[in-house]
Amino acid sequence: MGREFPRHWLPLKIYPTQPPTMEITHAQIPQIAPARRAWPWKWALCIVLAVAGIWYVCEAAGRWKDRFVPRKLRTVEAGRIYASGQIDRHLLRQILVDDHIKVIVSLVSDDPTDPDVAAEIQMAGDLGIQRFIDPLMGDGTGDIHSYASAVKQMVDAQGQGKAVLLHCSSGAQRSNGATFYYRVLVQHWNADDAAREMTRNGHSSHSNPALIPYLNSHMREMAALLVQGGVIDHIPDPLPQIEHE
Repeated sequence: MGREFPRHWLPLKIYPTQPPTMEITHAQIPQIAPARRAWPWKWALCIVLAVAGIWYVCEAAGRWKDRFVPRKLRTVEAGRIYASGQIDRHLLRQILVDDHIKVIVSLVSDDPTDPDVAAEIQMAGDLGIQRFIDPLMGDGTGDIHSYASAVKQMVDAQGQGKAVLLHCSSGAQRSNGATFYYRVLVQHWNADDAAREMTRNGHSSHSNPALIPYLNSHMREMAALLVQGGVIDHIPDPLPQIEHE
Protein backbone atom coordinates (compact mmCIF):
# COMPACT_ATOMS: atom_id res chain seq x y z
CA MET A 1 0.00 0.00 0.00
CA GLY A 2 1.49 3.17 -1.17
CA ARG A 3 2.25 6.06 1.03
CA GLU A 4 -0.34 8.73 1.16
CA PHE A 5 0.52 12.36 1.09
CA PRO A 6 -1.46 15.07 2.67
CA ARG A 7 -3.94 16.67 0.40
CA HIS A 8 -2.28 20.04 0.63
CA TRP A 9 0.83 18.56 -0.86
CA LEU A 10 0.21 18.97 -4.51
CA PRO A 11 2.50 17.40 -7.03
CA LEU A 12 5.01 19.88 -8.37
CA LYS A 13 4.71 20.37 -12.06
CA ILE A 14 8.04 20.81 -13.81
CA TYR A 15 7.80 22.80 -16.96
CA PRO A 16 10.49 22.52 -19.59
CA THR A 17 12.71 25.62 -19.69
CA GLN A 18 14.80 27.22 -22.45
CA PRO A 19 18.16 28.90 -21.97
CA PRO A 20 17.86 32.62 -21.68
CA THR A 21 18.41 34.47 -24.88
CA MET A 22 19.82 37.90 -25.46
CA GLU A 23 18.46 39.79 -28.32
CA ILE A 24 20.91 42.32 -29.82
CA THR A 25 19.47 44.96 -31.98
CA HIS A 26 21.24 46.41 -34.96
CA ALA A 27 21.56 49.68 -33.11
CA GLN A 28 23.59 47.98 -30.35
CA ILE A 29 26.27 46.72 -32.75
CA PRO A 30 29.18 49.17 -32.93
CA GLN A 31 29.66 50.43 -36.43
CA ILE A 32 33.25 50.36 -37.80
CA ALA A 33 33.87 53.13 -40.27
CA PRO A 34 35.29 51.86 -43.57
CA ALA A 35 38.92 52.83 -44.21
CA ARG A 36 39.32 55.76 -46.51
CA ARG A 37 40.89 54.97 -49.83
CA ALA A 38 43.65 57.27 -50.98
CA TRP A 39 42.69 59.29 -53.97
CA PRO A 40 44.40 57.99 -57.16
CA TRP A 41 45.89 61.41 -57.91
CA LYS A 42 47.81 61.29 -54.63
CA TRP A 43 49.51 58.06 -55.62
CA ALA A 44 50.21 59.45 -59.08
CA LEU A 45 51.75 62.55 -57.55
CA CYS A 46 53.99 60.46 -55.30
CA ILE A 47 55.19 58.41 -58.27
CA VAL A 48 55.88 61.51 -60.36
CA LEU A 49 57.84 63.12 -57.53
CA ALA A 50 59.84 59.95 -56.93
CA VAL A 51 60.73 59.60 -60.63
CA ALA A 52 61.65 63.30 -60.83
CA GLY A 53 63.87 62.94 -57.76
CA ILE A 54 65.69 59.91 -59.18
CA TRP A 55 66.15 61.65 -62.52
CA TYR A 56 67.54 64.77 -60.85
CA VAL A 57 70.02 62.79 -58.77
CA CYS A 58 71.22 60.84 -61.81
CA GLU A 59 71.53 63.99 -63.90
CA ALA A 60 73.25 65.99 -61.21
CA ALA A 61 75.62 63.22 -60.13
CA GLY A 62 77.85 63.74 -63.16
CA ARG A 63 77.96 67.49 -62.67
CA TRP A 64 78.75 67.11 -58.97
CA LYS A 65 81.59 64.72 -59.80
CA ASP A 66 82.96 67.06 -62.48
CA ARG A 67 83.06 69.80 -59.89
CA PHE A 68 85.69 67.86 -57.94
CA VAL A 69 87.26 65.46 -60.47
CA PRO A 70 88.42 66.66 -63.93
CA ARG A 71 86.29 64.91 -66.54
CA LYS A 72 88.24 61.90 -67.89
CA LEU A 73 91.57 63.67 -67.57
CA ARG A 74 94.38 61.28 -68.50
CA THR A 75 97.99 61.33 -69.60
CA VAL A 76 98.79 60.53 -73.23
CA GLU A 77 102.47 61.36 -72.83
CA ALA A 78 103.67 62.55 -69.45
CA GLY A 79 104.63 66.21 -69.48
CA ARG A 80 103.68 66.57 -73.14
CA ILE A 81 100.12 65.55 -74.04
CA TYR A 82 97.01 65.26 -71.87
CA ALA A 83 93.45 64.45 -72.93
CA SER A 84 90.10 65.03 -71.24
CA GLY A 85 86.51 66.10 -71.54
CA GLN A 86 85.44 69.68 -70.93
CA ILE A 87 86.97 70.53 -67.56
CA ASP A 88 84.90 72.35 -64.97
CA ARG A 89 85.79 76.04 -64.68
CA HIS A 90 86.50 75.69 -60.96
CA LEU A 91 89.27 73.16 -61.66
CA LEU A 92 90.63 74.32 -64.99
CA ARG A 93 93.14 77.02 -63.98
CA GLN A 94 94.97 74.78 -61.51
CA ILE A 95 95.24 72.00 -64.10
CA LEU A 96 96.55 74.35 -66.77
CA VAL A 97 99.15 75.70 -64.36
CA ASP A 98 100.14 72.38 -62.77
CA ASP A 99 100.59 70.58 -66.11
CA HIS A 100 102.26 73.62 -67.74
CA ILE A 101 99.75 73.61 -70.60
CA LYS A 102 100.68 75.97 -73.42
CA VAL A 103 98.36 74.69 -76.16
CA ILE A 104 94.69 73.66 -75.98
CA VAL A 105 93.20 71.64 -78.84
CA SER A 106 89.41 71.54 -78.59
CA LEU A 107 87.39 69.16 -80.75
CA VAL A 108 84.16 71.01 -79.92
CA SER A 109 82.83 74.25 -81.40
CA ASP A 110 82.99 77.09 -78.88
CA ASP A 111 79.76 77.91 -77.07
CA PRO A 112 80.41 81.13 -75.13
CA THR A 113 77.08 80.68 -73.29
CA ASP A 114 78.54 77.60 -71.59
CA PRO A 115 80.26 78.89 -68.41
CA ASP A 116 83.00 76.24 -68.62
CA VAL A 117 83.79 77.15 -72.23
CA ALA A 118 83.72 80.87 -71.45
CA ALA A 119 86.09 80.29 -68.54
CA GLU A 120 88.47 78.29 -70.75
CA ILE A 121 88.58 81.09 -73.32
CA GLN A 122 89.24 83.65 -70.59
CA MET A 123 91.91 81.60 -68.82
CA ALA A 124 93.71 80.78 -72.05
CA GLY A 125 93.96 84.49 -72.76
CA ASP A 126 95.11 85.29 -69.24
CA LEU A 127 97.78 82.55 -69.22
CA GLY A 128 98.99 83.06 -72.80
CA ILE A 129 97.77 79.64 -73.93
CA GLN A 130 97.18 79.05 -77.64
CA ARG A 131 93.80 77.51 -78.49
CA PHE A 132 92.82 75.57 -81.60
CA ILE A 133 89.25 74.57 -82.48
CA ASP A 134 88.80 71.45 -84.64
CA PRO A 135 85.09 70.59 -84.33
CA LEU A 136 83.72 67.08 -84.80
CA MET A 137 80.39 65.36 -84.20
CA GLY A 138 79.55 64.09 -80.72
CA ASP A 139 80.05 60.44 -81.71
CA GLY A 140 83.56 61.16 -82.99
CA THR A 141 82.67 61.21 -86.68
CA GLY A 142 82.76 64.26 -88.94
CA ASP A 143 85.31 66.02 -91.11
CA ILE A 144 88.53 64.00 -91.17
CA HIS A 145 90.44 67.26 -91.69
CA SER A 146 89.60 68.16 -88.08
CA TYR A 147 91.38 65.03 -86.85
CA ALA A 148 94.35 65.72 -89.12
CA SER A 149 94.59 69.31 -87.87
CA ALA A 150 94.37 68.19 -84.23
CA VAL A 151 97.14 65.61 -84.59
CA LYS A 152 99.37 68.09 -86.45
CA GLN A 153 98.82 70.70 -83.72
CA MET A 154 99.76 68.15 -81.08
CA VAL A 155 102.96 67.16 -82.92
CA ASP A 156 103.91 70.76 -83.68
CA ALA A 157 103.46 71.71 -80.01
CA GLN A 158 105.79 68.87 -78.98
CA GLY A 159 108.37 70.14 -81.42
CA GLN A 160 108.18 73.51 -79.67
CA GLY A 161 108.41 71.97 -76.21
CA LYS A 162 104.84 72.94 -75.33
CA ALA A 163 102.49 70.75 -73.33
CA VAL A 164 99.09 70.13 -74.94
CA LEU A 165 95.62 69.62 -73.52
CA LEU A 166 93.41 67.83 -76.06
CA HIS A 167 89.74 67.74 -75.15
CA CYS A 168 86.21 67.24 -76.37
CA SER A 169 83.03 67.39 -74.31
CA SER A 170 82.58 64.00 -72.66
CA GLY A 171 86.18 62.89 -73.09
CA ALA A 172 85.07 59.52 -74.46
CA GLN A 173 84.63 59.87 -78.24
CA ARG A 174 86.39 62.69 -80.12
CA SER A 175 89.45 62.96 -77.88
CA ASN A 176 89.74 59.17 -78.01
CA GLY A 177 89.57 59.27 -81.82
CA ALA A 178 92.33 61.88 -82.07
CA THR A 179 94.49 59.98 -79.58
CA PHE A 180 93.92 56.76 -81.56
CA TYR A 181 95.17 58.31 -84.81
CA TYR A 182 98.15 59.79 -82.96
CA ARG A 183 98.99 56.39 -81.46
CA VAL A 184 98.81 54.34 -84.67
CA LEU A 185 100.08 56.81 -87.30
CA VAL A 186 102.64 58.85 -85.32
CA GLN A 187 103.73 56.41 -82.61
CA HIS A 188 103.11 53.23 -84.69
CA TRP A 189 101.05 51.46 -82.08
CA ASN A 190 99.14 48.32 -82.94
CA ALA A 191 95.58 49.41 -83.86
CA ASP A 192 93.93 46.89 -81.53
CA ASP A 193 96.04 48.06 -78.60
CA ALA A 194 95.09 51.67 -79.34
CA ALA A 195 91.43 50.65 -79.53
CA ARG A 196 91.64 48.95 -76.15
CA GLU A 197 93.07 52.15 -74.72
CA MET A 198 90.01 53.95 -76.07
CA THR A 199 87.78 51.49 -74.23
CA ARG A 200 89.67 52.04 -70.99
CA ASN A 201 89.15 55.77 -71.45
CA GLY A 202 85.38 55.61 -71.79
CA HIS A 203 84.55 54.65 -75.38
CA SER A 204 81.98 51.87 -75.84
CA SER A 205 81.16 50.33 -79.20
CA HIS A 206 77.84 49.26 -77.74
CA SER A 207 76.69 52.80 -76.95
CA ASN A 208 78.55 54.35 -79.90
CA PRO A 209 78.84 51.87 -82.79
CA ALA A 210 79.86 54.57 -85.30
CA LEU A 211 83.36 55.50 -84.15
CA ILE A 212 85.39 52.32 -84.84
CA PRO A 213 84.09 51.90 -88.43
CA TYR A 214 84.77 55.60 -89.02
CA LEU A 215 88.37 55.36 -87.79
CA ASN A 216 89.04 52.29 -89.95
CA SER A 217 87.42 53.64 -93.11
CA HIS A 218 89.22 57.00 -92.92
CA MET A 219 92.66 55.60 -92.13
CA ARG A 220 94.16 56.08 -95.60
CA GLU A 221 92.79 59.59 -95.97
CA MET A 222 94.00 60.51 -92.50
CA ALA A 223 97.48 59.17 -93.23
CA ALA A 224 97.59 61.08 -96.53
CA LEU A 225 96.68 64.32 -94.78
CA LEU A 226 99.41 63.79 -92.19
CA VAL A 227 101.95 63.12 -94.97
CA GLN A 228 100.79 66.29 -96.69
CA GLY A 229 101.19 68.23 -93.43
CA GLY A 230 104.69 66.88 -92.84
CA VAL A 231 103.64 64.99 -89.70
CA ILE A 232 104.61 61.53 -91.00
CA ASP A 233 106.81 60.45 -93.93
CA HIS A 234 104.59 57.97 -95.73
CA ILE A 235 101.27 56.15 -95.71
CA PRO A 236 101.81 52.88 -93.82
CA ASP A 237 101.38 49.64 -95.73
CA PRO A 238 99.45 47.70 -94.64
CA LEU A 239 97.12 50.28 -93.18
CA PRO A 240 96.49 49.93 -89.44
CA GLN A 241 92.99 48.55 -88.86
CA ILE A 242 91.05 47.72 -85.71
CA GLU A 243 90.15 44.05 -85.78
CA HIS A 244 89.65 43.20 -82.11
CA GLU A 245 88.79 45.72 -79.41
